[in-house]
Amino acid sequence: MSDSVRSKSFGRSVLTVLGVVVLVALLVPFLVFAVPQTVGADQGYVILSGSMEPAVSPGDVVIVDASASVAVGDIITFDDGNGVPTTHRVVDIVDGQYVTMGDANQNPDSQPVSPDAVVGRVTFTIPLIGHVILWVNTPTGYIGLVILPLVLLVANELFAWARGRTNEPEPERKPAIRHVDDATAARQAAEKEAAESARETVAVAVADLKLTMLAMAGLVAYAAFNVYVEVTSVGVPDPVSVGALTGGLLGLSFAIWVTVSARRAARSANTRSGRGDSPRRALAADGGAEGDR
Repeated sequence: MSDSVRSKSFGRSVLTVLGVVVLVALLVPFLVFAVPQTVGADQGYVILSGSMEPAVSPGDVVIVDASASVAVGDIITFDDGNGVPTTHRVVDIVDGQYVTMGDANQNPDSQPVSPDAVVGRVTFTIPLIGHVILWVNTPTGYIGLVILPLVLLVANELFAWARGRTNEPEPERKPAIRHVDDATAARQAAEKEAAESARETVAVAVADLKLTMLAMAGLVAYAAFNVYVEVTSVGVPDPVSVGALTGGLLGLSFAIWVTVSARRAARSANTRSGRGDSPRRALAADGGAEGDR
């Protein structure tokens, strides 16, 4: 192998590793938000207001641990009865209740927070990803993340199927030798059967199938977690979360169906090849025996 070829191969390997690292770095924060139990926490919330700036800004995500102890100076998330949890800092503890205030506010909150209303202490913050999460829960985000990828996937498969249909094999030419032996006839019959099967075959890369199933599985897990949180918190799931879960299940089912169909077709092709080889070997053996005699 020449030095230039080795250099190109090494460069491609480095780019592949860097691409994987960047992809993981982009996905891990969303995984932590969707499943905070992976880091020993309990809940994840998107900050909607600027009352805690500069420590926490709108669009940031706070990861909350319900079992962590709370002291003065900690940031906690609590339920103040407004339907949306509030995240403020504890500035004092009076009679067992927490006096809270936003870092950007001038005065403490009007009502102290009882320990029963505390959802948990904020253990760490993930900046900016809340903007993406909020966008995903909008109709535009749902279309961009669920509908559009599914449409593109189906369109790509239909295009590949149509292209495979139009690329018909060339007509079989008549052999120059009219009289052929049995082994040649069996080989030609097997080749003709393979050509007939190729007319209905569409090639799908294994990597594409794995990537599709991985993406759909991630979408299903994320949407299912959102539905679970919404049902346990307010009793009714958001239609966008239900739609995302439905779209992810459809996409995952389609990917699994394509994979199973491809494996069945491969087994069938291997079986046909095995049947085609056996007669040729048998005929060759018979011919050899007759020649010896």
